[in-house]
Amino acid sequence: MNIVSVSWGDHLTFGEGDGRLDTPAKVARRMRAWRDELGAGAVHWRLLRARIPGRFSAARGYRHPSLRAARVIGWDDFAIVPRLAHEAGLEAWLYVSLFDEGWPLPPPHVRAVSYHNAMHWQHVAWQSELTRVHPEWVVVDRSGRRRQWGVVSCAYPEARRAFIDRWLAWLAPTRFDGLFVCLRSQSRPADHADQFGYNDPARAAFRQRHGVDPLGADVDPRPWRDMLGGYLTTLLVELRDALAAHGRRLGVGVARGDVLGPPLGNTTLHWREWVRRGLVDVLVVDQNSSQCPSMWHQLWPMHRGTGYVQNYFDGTGLPPLLEHVRDAYAPCVAGTSTRLHVARQWHARSVDMERELCAIPGVSGLVFSSFRHDNPGPIAQGNWVAGRTTTKHTKNTNRKKYS
Repeated sequence: MNIVSVSWGDHLTFGEGDGRLDTPAKVARRMRAWRDELGAGAVHWRLLRARIPGRFSAARGYRHPSLRAARVIGWDDFAIVPRLAHEAGLEAWLYVSLFDEGWPLPPPHVRAVSYHNAMHWQHVAWQSELTRVHPEWVVVDRSGRRRQWGVVSCAYPEARRAFIDRWLAWLAPTRFDGLFVCLRSQSRPADHADQFGYNDPARAAFRQRHGVDPLGADVDPRPWRDMLGGYLTTLLVELRDALAAHGRRLGVGVARGDVLGPPLGNTTLHWREWVRRGLVDVLVVDQNSSQCPSMWHQLWPMHRGTGYVQNYFDGTGLPPLLEHVRDAYAPCVAGTSTRLHVARQWHARSVDMERELCAIPGVSGLVFSSFRHDNPGPIAQGNWVAGRTTTKHTKNTNRKKYS
């Protein structure tokens, strides 16, 4: 059973024809196409950013595309999408992000040399109300002064509770079958992989547990990385219990390997424990934060970061995909209730590779991008549709507006 990942904001802003998904009728037709043409058995529906309390900002002469996309919709996707999916014989999962709370708009001299994406995210920004009210929850560096905006530390029980309350408030009134929590992040990458995470609760817990401050020069980084990853596991335990009370399932999307990876750091992913303890119903592996899943534009192209023990972007510390799935992931899920899926949004379609992946015992299916399947025009020209955004840009002097 394959999964179709729907970045609805991309469809609304840049899609064409039925691929724009701006009416329930178009969504219904594309769902049947995803089922028949992509072998889909489930839809991961990514909510619009405008659903999350927060602040949109834009430099003079620019408009935020996500805000405009939300304003053109006069129907409730949370009410309609699960119904349409079920009518097509598909599961419907609400897609949310954990490490993607946004950032303030940087000043012009910073945006000139450091930007998320020069094509459409250089001069606009969004930041959640959660991190505006609680900036102390955002992960900090060793000095305690520099933050990785958008990334919240799971060491704060109040932060974990805030996320769970937010997600349950969305899910409870709907017919979504489950919640898919993606660990991708669009935040500016860390300069080095152990740069962030030194928030006070984590440091205090490490000192109590190991008798040393994690800032010490001779401290073994492995227990520190493991402890940070333990907070993520704690969140999943708490979330699993909350979802079970509402009869909903839990899926998690991770980068390939045993650490969060770019752009976040070397925090340990205890995914084997998640499977062993039955915390996740669906595990999607081989996620990629460095690339847009719709158009494949590179995010933060001037910032890659160093020091990763495993790095899916350049292959450091990782075996080839087929070998990794066959020898690590598939044996782990064997005999458990966890369904294993492999993300393919980041790669050109390959019948041979897809067949080999699906032939591995334990692999339940693949994940495909709905935007790439539904919108051949933008894909063919390598850019968004002309007329909705400009098809040319100049890195430092572009002043074009979104229409």
